[in-house]
Amino acid sequence: MDIDYLLLLQNLRDASGAFLPELMGIISKIAVSELPLMLICFVYWALDRQGGKRILGGFSLGLFMNGLLKLTFCVYRPWIRDARVLPYGDAKVAATGYSFPSGHSTWATGCFGGTGEWLRRQGRRALCIVCWVCVALVMFSRNFLGVHTPQDVIVGFGTTALSIFAIYKLEAWTDEDPKRDLYVMIGGLALCVAAGAFYYLKPYPLDYNADGTLLVDPLKMANDSFEGLGMLGGYVTCRFIERRGFAFDRELTMRDRAVVAVVALIPFYGMLQLFAAPLAAVVGAAAKNVIRFFAVALYAMVMVPAAMSLVAKLQKR
Repeated sequence: MDIDYLLLLQNLRDASGAFLPELMGIISKIAVSELPLMLICFVYWALDRQGGKRILGGFSLGLFMNGLLKLTFCVYRPWIRDARVLPYGDAKVAATGYSFPSGHSTWATGCFGGTGEWLRRQGRRALCIVCWVCVALVMFSRNFLGVHTPQDVIVGFGTTALSIFAIYKLEAWTDEDPKRDLYVMIGGLALCVAAGAFYYLKPYPLDYNADGTLLVDPLKMANDSFEGLGMLGGYVTCRFIERRGFAFDRELTMRDRAVVAVVALIPFYGMLQLFAAPLAAVVGAAAKNVIRFFAVALYAMVMVPAAMSLVAKLQKR
């Protein structure tokens, strides 16, 4: 039935002209661009430190769960399962690796959905609805482009939504006793180490194309899934430091925080764009993904807060 649904969308896509497929492609690409992470950081730095930290945590845990599930179930893409499925345009080029669950749906739910939940708790229901509509559009775009089945996007959404819920509960639990932060850090890092060992030690299906190449390279998939390890490991480590070292939300006004946040987003964007390729050449793909995404958490939760605290001290002189 899932393939029938994709074929129905494929017929609709073929009959709709170029505009709608191109629009879905743009929506899909935005979901995994630098924009969602920059949105989280701006909320965290300028608007609501606690809320932004929870959004970042939900995204981190969701990204980790996505990699874990992909490498556990090893589900092939729709066009491998049924040759009648023809992905639109260059969507197939970027859609390498296993299909279940959808990484784009995970990113969208973690970033836009996490922001929507924060807005709901702020009483801003209209903006909350806009955020969840963005999530729904990304999920639909992956089906419309023919690169994911309905179950791929639903599970990507569901596991990340549960991750957001879990982070809110975790933050409330540690607020009751700050000493619990150490347990969170140790447990999170141990989970990342165990998952990394699992990725490299488990057996994978080794099916080949007619030209002798693997349908899916399990080593590449394992390396890609280290993004989630870096993000979650960075989050649990940096939150331990942040909760003890900085109080930038009380030291600076919202206006000053917004100014620093806008300035800080410029090197952050450059880091996301330029950091990956040179780093991979030096340390390899797996280490590159761990370092790059750990650096995201480090920059967001330690370096910029430290800069804000320094600005606050300079203002007092």
